[in-house]
Amino acid sequence: MRLVATIGLIIFSLALCACGPGNTVRLLPAPALEASNLPSPTAPSISIVSFTDKRQDPEIVGKRRDGSAFTTSEDVAQWISRALADELARKGMRVTFAHTTAQARSGNPDYLVTGIIEQVWLNETSSVELVAQMRVQCSLANRKGRLWTETTNSSQTYGGLLSGSAANRLLLDTLQDLVQPVAQKILTTIGK
Repeated sequence: MRLVATIGLIIFSLALCACGPGNTVRLLPAPALEASNLPSPTAPSISIVSFTDKRQDPEIVGKRRDGSAFTTSEDVAQWISRALADELARKGMRVTFAHTTAQARSGNPDYLVTGIIEQVWLNETSSVELVAQMRVQCSLANRKGRLWTETTNSSQTYGGLLSGSAANRLLLDTLQDLVQPVAQKILTTIGK
């Protein structure tokens, strides 16, 4: 009887381990914009240029406890840039997204946002903890020139049973925590 219980416990433990996050991470989109988020006709126009990813390997987004990498096949730069654009749109701004600075300037926006991705890292510190860290340098310019450049950091920790979606969700939460203060700083500057 004890042998059956021990075997059952081992099988249960292995099943729990199999439910943990895989090595491939999905970059979940920010919540969709609602119809109530229509921009004001007098709102300034802002063009977000797809950020430059300065990380050593754009496909690696972290490290597992076993030393293997968390990877993604999705474009981290566009994921972060579009999340900032969506956050500004939620605040009532007229926002466009451009792949290059030249493309953004061709639309003659009131403001231009560029950025450099310095860090996107997910670390599996134990079987029940994940830590995500992001660092992005953003610049805001108007038609006269650059208004400011600032580096923003975000760090989030997930503790508990690591499901297959824990890494995906943690990265999204960290992203939202990163773009909200950047969007607020842009709005504060534009409001002056």
